[in-house]
Amino acid sequence: MKHYPEFETLLLEQEAGATTLLLKFLNILNRFFTENSELSRQEQREKLQIFYEKVIEAHPLMAIFPNLYKYIMEAFQKEEKSIPEIIEIFREGLNANIDKTVERAASLIKNDFSVFSFSHSSIVRKSLVQAVQNHVVFTLYTTECRPVNEAVNLAKFLARYNIKVVLYTDAAMERALDSCNLAFVGTDWYWDSGFVNKIGTGLVADLCQKKNIPLYVLTDSSKEMPNPPDDWSKDNHPSSLILAEIIPNITVKNPYFEAIPFGGPVRIIVNGTLKRF
Repeated sequence: MKHYPEFETLLLEQEAGATTLLLKFLNILNRFFTENSELSRQEQREKLQIFYEKVIEAHPLMAIFPNLYKYIMEAFQKEEKSIPEIIEIFREGLNANIDKTVERAASLIKNDFSVFSFSHSSIVRKSLVQAVQNHVVFTLYTTECRPVNEAVNLAKFLARYNIKVVLYTDAAMERALDSCNLAFVGTDWYWDSGFVNKIGTGLVADLCQKKNIPLYVLTDSSKEMPNPPDDWSKDNHPSSLILAEIIPNITVKNPYFEAIPFGGPVRIIVNGTLKRF
């Protein structure tokens, strides 16, 4: 898709969360299939397949892309609706489910609470902003989330909403959690016994268990899968983010994701419903 530079940017994106990438992808698909409406239905299926293969190659640990592809293909085969029409129906349902989770999560934040978050989930961000709009005063504690430092950008965003943010280094995570009442994280993929999120989330869960802090995974059903990922081989990102130069005898590993089991302090809010697997 050489005429869509925003698609190439999406394939290279390392910081944005799954839902943010999904919404960008929906916009790209909507534009392409609107501008190329003269394609036959078979040609449209073939083009959709190309888009899907590229995006799943770039982001193999995000359940949203196989789920979206399945949704569009099934609807396209059953009905005479166009792909842009199907996308808009999907988008409406997605936004409604996200709003339900945001409302439920925001209701958990009380005045004078200290809330911990890790990485930069758009659903977590929206929940924190919703709490402010509900006139709740609280403080957010987070850590930088190296090597991309996406939580630094989250802190900057929230500060513009007059949310007090205390930003720690990743190594000081335990101290950051010391006085927190609850913790929020997002997810890119979940199933009945665990979920996938930014590496370091497992440590968050362990510390929440130690400190008796409830940890809420905020999500919607677009990220549900029947099983955990079976191929982690592509989860190794640029070594230059850790070590700029190449030095003999030093091998850099830069994974971004890990699987965390449900249990202990971990609860999950899906489409506004609190579940415990």
